[in-house]
Amino acid sequence: MENKEIASHTELLLRIAELKAEKLKQEDELKNAFSGFVDTLDPVSLIKKTIHDFASDQQVQFDAVKIGMNVGANIIIDQVLGKYRSIKGFFSSLVVEKISSLFINNNSSKIISSISKLANRAGKQETLQDFNK
Repeated sequence: MENKEIASHTELLLRIAELKAEKLKQEDELKNAFSGFVDTLDPVSLIKKTIHDFASDQQVQFDAVKIGMNVGANIIIDQVLGKYRSIKGFFSSLVVEKISSLFINNNSSKIISSISKLANRAGKQETLQDFNK
């Protein structure tokens, strides 16, 4: 901010107008900066950003697929062996769940690649069927 020599009343009015315009500009910049700061503190946007960062991480994707396979296998095992129907079903489903989780965790990369190959084949077959129509 520079100090200018003011010699007349009109120069004074012009300088006042300049300073008011500069003040409005600075207030707008401050409002925008504060709004951006508040947006970074918004818990919902923080959670969204964190989840988005996790979703783009390859290791997190791999772990999520392993968890999904384990949960899916446990649900199927519970339904087939009747985990909540009898004591025998409960213990047998616990044993099979432990064995299946060990199998899934030790061979997850092979399982995932096999599933993706099957999905690619199914997708190619669908596009061929659409092409033949």
